[in-house]
This record gives sequence, structure tokens and C-alpha cells, in this order.
Amino acid sequence: MNGFEMTSILTNISAMAALHTLRGINSGMGETQAQVASGLRIQAADDNAAYWSISTTMRSDNKAISAVADALGFSSAKLDVTSSGLENIVDLLSEYKARIVAAMEPGVDRSKVQKELDQLYGQMESVVESASFNGVNWLKSAQPDNLWAVSDFKSEMVASFARSANGSVDIKTIDLDLAGISALNTGGGGILQKDIRSLGTIGGFRPTDFTTYSHQGHQDHGFTGPATFGAADEVRFDITVDEGVFSGGVKQTIVIDRTLIDAALGTADGKINTVDQMRSVLEKAFVDNGVPATAFSYIGISLGENRFEIASLETSGHHGSSIIIDNVTSTFTGNYALGLESTSHVIDHDNMYPSWKFGFDGPFQVHNLAEFSFELSMGGALSTTVTVDRTIVDAALGTSDGIVSSAADLAAILTRAGQGRGLVANATANMIELTADQTMYPDAGTKAPTLTVTNVRDNIGWVVDFDLKDVNIVNPQANLDHYLDGLEDMLKKATTAAATLGSLQMRVDMQSNFARTLMDTIDKGVGRLVDADMNEASTRLKAQQSQQQLAVQALSIANSNADNVLQLFR
Repeated sequence: MNGFEMTSILTNISAMAALHTLRGINSGMGETQAQVASGLRIQAADDNAAYWSISTTMRSDNKAISAVADALGFSSAKLDVTSSGLENIVDLLSEYKARIVAAMEPGVDRSKVQKELDQLYGQMESVVESASFNGVNWLKSAQPDNLWAVSDFKSEMVASFARSANGSVDIKTIDLDLAGISALNTGGGGILQKDIRSLGTIGGFRPTDFTTYSHQGHQDHGFTGPATFGAADEVRFDITVDEGVFSGGVKQTIVIDRTLIDAALGTADGKINTVDQMRSVLEKAFVDNGVPATAFSYIGISLGENRFEIASLETSGHHGSSIIIDNVTSTFTGNYALGLESTSHVIDHDNMYPSWKFGFDGPFQVHNLAEFSFELSMGGALSTTVTVDRTIVDAALGTSDGIVSSAADLAAILTRAGQGRGLVANATANMIELTADQTMYPDAGTKAPTLTVTNVRDNIGWVVDFDLKDVNIVNPQANLDHYLDGLEDMLKKATTAAATLGSLQMRVDMQSNFARTLMDTIDKGVGRLVDADMNEASTRLKAQQSQQQLAVQALSIANSNADNVLQLFR
């Protein structure tokens, strides 16, 4: 049987081969027909799982970006309406200002001008009411609190949709501070309303401007002599020098007797006749006993009596600067000691530190963005600027409203602001004392640093203090210059708000254009991944149709072989 193919009536191998070929052609042609019909090369995950996943995700992102583009269009519309309203308000405020200027002319009937002002303000209210898009009005707010006291009053506008490398998505927004846009607010603080940020006198602190220092500790006594000391007479007392919070001081017992007196005065009668002689005796006693103190004498002009003073030399090596006289005894009748025994001192200054006092003149509030500052110098060093803002106020008082109600509040605030700089403040009743921080500067008296506080100011300056609706130029006490200043402030705020909206409008337009461009780019990228090449697909389909016809003919021929075999049995 070599050289001959076996023919079987049970198995038609040729027909089976032809049928297999036909099936393969039909399958390929089905895929090609689907691509031609849908225009897609990859329609399902089993076509190409990776490309199908990418294209599905990107189509989903494109829908999100489309929603962002719609939101940007909505934001753009709101910005347009608000901008138009603000521009109209700027024009009306300019007209309003012109009427105020006209009212300054002598002989002008202010009542008629006032009517025009009322109409102009009414038109501004109408503009504010009308500047609404789909129920959103950024020129009229309903905040119950004054806008200058509101910490967060913003409107978010959707800006973009982004997908990170790890697959997470994020919606970016553009924030608009409505506190600077609102023209009229229920609780006040709008462009056409007064500004409550003024700090006024800062509770009485604003006029503060001083340089102060302290002097050595001393004690003042009235001389009650003359006195004559016999051989057995003496005055004995204890003197403690430079005792203080941070030091124990030096203590010594002093004895004044006839020997000391005659040695100090160069006499032989034991007499102390004048206050100056008393000073000389004390000086001699201090030197002989190594006491770091000195004595002064003077005629008290205002007091009308002789005085002597004992003061620290501040050479003890201790931080303190003080004089304490105690345990005074005398051999004279009634414990007479020439005035040393007196516990009622006209002057008794111990451990002095530089200080300055001022009176608290009333509550005030430190609003958001408001602050006050001053220049501080300790010990003649270069001055530094100390700034107090809302954060420091609330931290010092444990509050959240920035309100300073009392002298104790202001003292606590100044102490916190001066922390680490050597300044502390203490309140007694309605008075506040500024002084050096003794933990940083323990030396008292002339060893203590000088304290200088100057240039107390705030960052707000003058602000408008009236609502536009309350302007009344008919009132004889009306200050038209004051009104003009306020109008300038309102115009400045309105112009700034309009400029802010203009810049945001530009950004929104740019973002909107980018979103549309991005959508087109994503569509193009997805198309490159999954779209079918129609030229290629149609050409391939034509070829597959021809192959199908040939395969059908081959199958027909293979089937005809069986008919030939049957002919042999007829």
C-alpha cells in the first residue's frame, strides 16, 4: 500500500482537516467582524487584561474629570455674578463719596444730599441681594458673629481630580475666604459695615514709653538728737545688708558709744549735735565693723525735719540690695536711740527692681489677624520686638475669643509674651506693673538691669468705625471728613475683594480649559490602547472572507471522496 493514502468509510480525515481549518477561519473572522462593528480592538478583559483594566480606569477618571469641568463651570458662574456685584458696589461707593464731598460746600442743603445717600445705599443693598446664583450669594452672609471674629468662613470650589501612583484618588479644591468678600453680614464685619478690629488704647498699654532703673536698698530715719553719751552709755543695733529672695545677706551688730563718737568726730565730749554728725558716726561704725553699708544726711525740705539714711554699698557679693535695722537697744531712758529705734520710715526701699506702672482702662478684643507689639530692652541691650497676637492671648488666658477683660488678663498676656526676654507683669486691682524677671535677673538695686519699653503699636491702625447705613450728614455733629475716611476704607476693601475674585476667575478659567484638554488627551490615550485599526481590520476581514470561501470548497471536496467510494459498490 506504499505510495497510496488509505481511504476509510468510517473516518474522513480530509473532511476533518478542512472542517478544523474552517472553524479557525470563522473564529478569527468573528473577532475581526466584532472589531469592525465596535471599532474596538479590546472589548473585554479576556482580550487583554492589562489594557482593558487601564482603559476602564481611565474612562472612569474621565467621567470624574468631566464632573469637575461641570463644577468649574458652576464656580465660574458664581464668581461672575459676585464680581459684577462688587464692581457695581465700587461704582456706587464712588458716587456716595462724591455726594459727601459736595455736602462739604457751604450753603449746600445737606438734607437733600442725605436723601441721595439713602437712595445710593438702598441700591447697594439691592445689588447685594441680587448677586445670587442658584441660591448662592457670596455678598450677603448670615454669620451670627462679626466676620472679624470668625476664624474660618470659606467656600470650597472643586478644582481638579487627580490619581496618584499608588492608585488613590484626590479631589483638589480652591478656597475662597468669604469674610473678605461679604458686603453685608448678619453679625457685622462686611465691606459696608464697621471694622471692630481696632485695639484702641490696648487696655491703657498703648501710651507706655519709659526707661526705668532701680537704686540700692536704703532706709530713712528722722534724727532725734542732740544727745550726749556718758562713759557707760551706748546704742546697740543689728544691721542686715543685702538680704533678699535669692540671698541671706550679711548681718552685723553695731555699738555706738562715747569712744566711737569722739573718734568719728574728733571730739572729746561724746556729743552728737547734728544729723551730719550722726552720719559720720554711722560711717565710722560701718567701716570699723566691715559692714557693706553707707550713710547719708540731709535736711528734709518737704518733711521739715533732719533725716539720715542708711544704704547698701552692694559690695557684699549677695544678689540682694537691702538694709534691715532691728534689735535696737539703748541705755538712754525710753530706749532712746537718736531715731534708729523708729520703725516708721518715710523711705524703706529694699531689693528694688526696675518697674513701671500703668492703669488698665477697659476691656478690648484681639481679633483674627490683629496684633500689637512693642520694643523691649533689658540692661541697655539692643531692643527686641515683642508681638502679641490672638494665639498668645488665648494661650495666656485659656480662652478662644481673644477677649482681654481685666488688668489681670493683660498682665498674664504681657508676661507670656515677655517669657524668656526678662519681662514680667503683675496686676494689683486695676494697676499693672511691668518689671524685670527676677529668675533671669536676680541682682537687685543698681545691679539690676534697666528696663525700657517703647513704641507700643498695633498692625491695624485706623479702621472704619461706622456702618454705611448709619451715615447721617444732617446731624450737626456729623464729621464729614471722618465719613470720607471710612468710605475710602470701604472702597479699598471692595476693590481688594473684586481683585481677589478676578484672580480666582482667571484660575478657574485656566483650570476649566485644562480639564477639557485633559479629557481629550485621556480619550486619545485610551484609544491608542483599545481602538481597532479600521483599515487593517477591514482588510483582514476581506481576507478572512476569502479564506472562508476556500475552506468551504475544501470541505466540499473532502466530502466528495466518500461519494466516489460508494460508486464502487453500485
